[in-house]
Amino acid sequence: MVFPAKVLQKVTASHLSGRFTFFDPNDKSVIWQLYVGNGQFHYANSKMGQPERITYLLQQIGVRLPVNFTENQTDYQWLCQLWKAGTLNLNQLRKLIFLLSQEALVHLLALPQAEVEFDRVLGLENLILSVPIRQAILPMRSEISQWAQLRTIISSPFQRVTITNPNKLQQCLWEHSTNLTLFKGLTTHLTPGVSIYSLATKLKLSTFDTATILKSLIAEGGIDVGPFVQPKQAQRPVVACIDDSKTVQRNVRLILETSGYQVMGLTEPARAITALARQKPNLVLMDITMPEVDGYELCRMLRQSDLLKDVPIVMLTGRDGLIDRIRARMVGATDYLTKPFTPQELLTLAERFARQARPTVA
Repeated sequence: MVFPAKVLQKVTASHLSGRFTFFDPNDKSVIWQLYVGNGQFHYANSKMGQPERITYLLQQIGVRLPVNFTENQTDYQWLCQLWKAGTLNLNQLRKLIFLLSQEALVHLLALPQAEVEFDRVLGLENLILSVPIRQAILPMRSEISQWAQLRTIISSPFQRVTITNPNKLQQCLWEHSTNLTLFKGLTTHLTPGVSIYSLATKLKLSTFDTATILKSLIAEGGIDVGPFVQPKQAQRPVVACIDDSKTVQRNVRLILETSGYQVMGLTEPARAITALARQKPNLVLMDITMPEVDGYELCRMLRQSDLLKDVPIVMLTGRDGLIDRIRARMVGATDYLTKPFTPQELLTLAERFARQARPTVA
C-alpha cells in the first residue's frame, strides 16, 4: 500500500515516465490510472465505468457529445477519435482531456492509501497534453479534501445505491426535501443499483452534492452504498407486477429488488400476456381495478394460457371484501394481498411463491 500523493511527488522528483494504476482499497472494482512522461502530467482516467463517468462530466461542463464507446475503447481513444473525425478541434480536445483528468485526480488523491502498479509503457497513441502535475492539482485541492472526508461513508462516485429500508427512505425524502424538483428527482431516480455518477447526471447535480444527500439518507437508515461491480450472483426469481399505478410499481420494485428479485413492471394490462410469454415469471402480482382489462379478466386469460397457467397469481387491491376474495379465487388467483401492504407482507408472499421455479425465456 502506498500514499498516492507521495507517488506523484516521486514522479516529479525523479522525472518518471509510464502508467500508474491505483486500486481503491475500499472497492477493488474501482481503478484509477495516471499517465506521465519525464515527470510531466499527460492524462488521468478511470479504467472502468467510463460511459457513466464521461456522460456525467460532459453534462457538468456543458459539452454535448454522443457517448458511444466501442468495445475495449478507452475514453482517451474515444476523444482522439472525435478529434480525428473533426468533431473536436485540438484546443477543445486539450481542454476536455485536462478537465476530465482533473476530476480523476480528485478521486485518486482522495485515496488515503492504495495498491499501485507501474508500467513503463505509456500506452497513449497521441500525446495531446503535457503539463506540470502541480498545475493540474492545485485548483482541485478543495475538492480533494471534500472527497477525502466523505470517504468514510462513500468512497467514490462509482459506488452503487442499495435500498435497505424503502419505507424509511420515502419518509426521509419527504421530511428533508424542501426542494420539490429535487424531491421528485430523487423519488424517480434513486433506484437500486444506480451509481452516484448516473444519479448525479439525472439530478443535474455534482457528484459531491449528490453524495452529500446520500450520506444523510445512509445515516437515517434508508439506503446504503455498495461496490461498483457487484459479485456475480445466481439468476434471480422474476416477479411481474401488473398495475397501472406508478406508485405501486415503484414500491414493489424497491421492496423486491433489494431482496434479490428481478421485477418486471407492466402498466398496460392489454399487453401483459405478450410480455409474460417472452419471459415467464415465477410470480405475478396483479391489480384488480385497471383500465381496458380488469384483473379478474386478465387472471382468467392467464389461466387459459398453456405457457402461463401454472404461474402463481397474487391479486393486489384496495378492496378487502369476502365477495372479492371469492371472485379472485374463482378466476384462478393463488392468493390475495390488500393495499396498502407492508414490505414484510409482500416479501412473505414472494418467498412462498416466487422461488418455486426459475424464470425462463421463451
